Amino acid sequence: MTKSEKGISTVDIIISVIIITIFITLIGNLIINININAKETERKTQALTYAVEEIEVIKSEGYKEQYEDRGIDIIEILKEEDIKDKDNNFTGYHKKVIIKDYYLIQKENNNDTSKEPNIVKEVTVQILYKLKNKDETVELSTYIKKE
Repeated sequence: MTKSEKGISTVDIIISVIIITIFITLIGNLIINININAKETERKTQALTYAVEEIEVIKSEGYKEQYEDRGIDIIEILKEEDIKDKDNNFTGYHKKVIIKDYYLIQKENNNDTSKEPNIVKEVTVQILYKLKNKDETVELSTYIKKE
């Protein structure tokens, strides 16, 4: 006598549940990773925006008296501050503006240092922030020349 093949067996149900669980887990992990990458990109984009804004201000101001004799022998910090929003709340970003004279750049590269200092300055904006308990930095530079 043969047994009737009607209905679903317990083994079929267990295999189906295992396959569905694996599929849901994979989809869940994919969604979580996409979210994490989106947040990382958002944080880096905001840091880059802050850096570009500061570079634009520096370029619009041009060579200022306060740059004179700065950054000739060592890299000097011009400004260092936390970035705050319009309500004066800390945004999680920190800004550092450093200056280096072209004379120092030449000296670091072992090139001819007979160039005159205080003609061209390299101004670098660093935006520092935390991401996944690691320090991240976005850095942009521009050159300012004396008129």
